[in-house]
Amino acid sequence: MLDAKTVDRCKAFVGRTRAITDSLSPEPADKLAVLLGRHAGKYLPLCWHWAYFNAAIPPENVGHDGHEQLGLFLPDVPLPRRMWAAGEIDVISPLRIGTPATRVTSIEDVSFKDGKSGILCFVTLFHEITQKAGSAQEPSGQHGLVRERQTIVYRQPGQPETALRAQDDPVPDGFQTIPDTTLLAYSALTQNGHRIHWDRDFCRDVESYPDLVVHGPLLATLLANHASTEPGPCRFSFRASAPVFVTSPIRIDAADQLLDAGKRAINMLRSDGVVAMTAHYQGRE
Repeated sequence: MLDAKTVDRCKAFVGRTRAITDSLSPEPADKLAVLLGRHAGKYLPLCWHWAYFNAAIPPENVGHDGHEQLGLFLPDVPLPRRMWAAGEIDVISPLRIGTPATRVTSIEDVSFKDGKSGILCFVTLFHEITQKAGSAQEPSGQHGLVRERQTIVYRQPGQPETALRAQDDPVPDGFQTIPDTTLLAYSALTQNGHRIHWDRDFCRDVESYPDLVVHGPLLATLLANHASTEPGPCRFSFRASAPVFVTSPIRIDAADQLLDAGKRAINMLRSDGVVAMTAHYQGRE
C-alpha cells in the first residue's frame, strides 16, 4: 500500500468540481454517426455525449500519457496505468442536438485497494448534464438531464500481455476487429489523447501491451447501440474486465440475457472466450 501521506493527498481531491458548457452542435454527432454506421436524429443516442464536453488541454498541461496532467483536477495518483473501468448512466431526459448544455463534474470518491496485480486506485466521478428545452414545443416540455457515474482505475505496471492473434491472421467467423483508423477517429471526436490508443511504441515499451488498446467507452457505445435503437430515458451501466486490442477479434453476445424488471445483460466477447465488457440496459419509466 502507498504511504499515508500520499493517500491523504489524493483523497483531498474529493469534492472538487468542474463545469463545461457545450453548444451540442450537430457536427460531432454527424461524424460519430458515420463512424458507427448509425443515424443521429434530433437527440443524442445513448453514450454519444462522450463526444462533447471535452475542453482542449494546453500543451503544457498534457501528461506523459497524453491525458491532462494529474494534480490539476484529478488527484496526482502515483500509479502509471490508467483505464476507464466502469460507468453508470441514467438518462432522465435525452439531450437534444443543437441546444447548449452544461456538464458539472465532481470528484465523488478516491479509494485504494490491494489487487492481484498490485496497488489499485479507484477515482469515482459524478457528472450531471443539464439542458434547457429547445423551444416551447419541446416534447412534454422536458429539459435534457443525464446523470453519470464514472470509475477510473489507476494501477502499477503489469506483466507484458499477449496478443490473441497476429495482425494478418484471419478473423474467426462472426467476429470483427476494430481498425487503427477507427481508434484515431474516436480519439479525435472525444478529445482523448491517451497514447495507448494511437502510439504503438508507448503501448509496448511503457504499458507492456502487445498493440493499440480499443477505448473502453467505444466498446460501451457499441453495446449501447445494440441495446437501444432510439434515444430515450434509460439506465445503462458497464464494467470492463479484460482489454481489447486492435488485433483482438470481438463480437457482441447475440444471446442477450433478459433479467428481472426488463433489464438486459449484454456482453462484449473476445474470440478466446473471455468477456471483455459486460453491460446492463433498462428502459426508464
